[in-house]
Amino acid sequence: MSTGRAILFSLVSWGLLALCFPPYLLGLGALAVLAPWFYVLKTASKKAALLSSYLGSFFFHAVSMYWLYHVGDVAPQALIYSGLLLGIAYLSLYALLCAWVFVKIRDRFGEASLIFIFSLFWAGIETLRAKGDMSFPWLSFGLVFGGSIELMQVFALFGVFGCSAIIIASNMCLVTAFLKKKKKLAFVPLILAACIYIGGLAVMAYEDKTAREETEAITIAVMQPSIPQTRKWNQDYYDSVMKQTWDLFETLDPLDVALILFPETAIPDYINHRRREYVFLKKYAEENNTAIVMGVLNRDRLRGEKKKFKIYNSAFLFSLDEPAPEYRKIRLVPFSEKLPFDNIFPVLNYVDLGGGDFTSGDSLSIWQPGNFSPLICYEAIYGSILRDAKRKGAKFIANLTNDGWFKKSIAPYQHFNLVRSHAVENGMGVVRAANTGISAFIEPNGRVIEKTELLEQKIIVQDMPLKTRFTPYSVVGDYIEWILFVFSLLMIVVAKIIRAPN
Repeated sequence: MSTGRAILFSLVSWGLLALCFPPYLLGLGALAVLAPWFYVLKTASKKAALLSSYLGSFFFHAVSMYWLYHVGDVAPQALIYSGLLLGIAYLSLYALLCAWVFVKIRDRFGEASLIFIFSLFWAGIETLRAKGDMSFPWLSFGLVFGGSIELMQVFALFGVFGCSAIIIASNMCLVTAFLKKKKKLAFVPLILAACIYIGGLAVMAYEDKTAREETEAITIAVMQPSIPQTRKWNQDYYDSVMKQTWDLFETLDPLDVALILFPETAIPDYINHRRREYVFLKKYAEENNTAIVMGVLNRDRLRGEKKKFKIYNSAFLFSLDEPAPEYRKIRLVPFSEKLPFDNIFPVLNYVDLGGGDFTSGDSLSIWQPGNFSPLICYEAIYGSILRDAKRKGAKFIANLTNDGWFKKSIAPYQHFNLVRSHAVENGMGVVRAANTGISAFIEPNGRVIEKTELLEQKIIVQDMPLKTRFTPYSVVGDYIEWILFVFSLLMIVVAKIIRAPN
């Protein structure tokens, strides 16, 4: 196969894969669209396979993550655009690594063994991408099933990463059927699609039949003020920004509302600079017998160090407790909120990132009413964090986020799909307060009780069931992901020591 043809096949495969992720509708197509890429991996020269894989993955990430350029509206454009290219180039290296391993082992194993080994290896690489300071598990292949409530039930059994392995195996079966003339293997994608959909349909039918109306619930109000990001952090607009938030808040009837959720950084300043807002929220909560969760920044002054403050992306719970309990975001977005590896290279602590130089928190919180765990933005896409919260006794997740950076793009839909998918994976309900959307009430099985539209200014009020759902993956997920992680590292070592055939 020529290099040009290999590149074309890879671009087509990876381009179609981008259309399988919500909000696009090709979902189940992911079980087959990567077959041309695997045809390249199995038949092309090493050089052509590696080059085409990298370019295909680069195209996939560019199509799927173009929305990052919107950050250039509120940050230096040259920095954002160069960072976007570097980020896409970095994320594409994972596909290059997988292609290299595949080419090294493709002639060393039988077809069945190769399908089994490489599927698990791919899933292991996805777990690798979700670990460490550079983690960014945004586009795991299994997430393509998140567009349908029936399809996403498979997450409860196999998890998102396990579903990625299923997708890889399905595509490899299809290309093997073509190359080896094994017609039966060509039906594997159809069989898998039918099993996943029918299985999910059966699960939902069973849950609808056995649902109990007497499940305990609390009434929650979610605020979506829809503040434009271009004004949110401009101190000249602070009063107008907060007026828009308070005007929306005033329309809420707090009677019988047990909990009110505001988005991430709903107060765009440090809480210790805004005593008036602190006192107002505390008094409102006490007078109306409710609790308020507010996203806001906080900072601690450092003495005798070059770095003057530790800054936290926080949420505060305003209720009868004094002082108001604080949760500090644990998982920080690399480069946006924190420079990676600053604990290994202390000199990085003296690099000034301005307001984005955050310090991570060190523990989850369980708050009342309802035994919920607050999670801020990006960290709700980590299944391991949801499992930790569930083990600590959380009945649901309160996810505070701000996707206003990305305007009306596919990013908020992708983010919503990530949170919802991992909620189903671990049997945890989610109440989501997003500045510009998508705010929502999500049950542990993924059913959306109510949600908002993008850029809509709205309050939604619903009863949130105080129940979790048993899922096999929530019990064994941590073990499976560590096994996949170690397996992927071992396969890299094996591929390294395998000599190329003469």
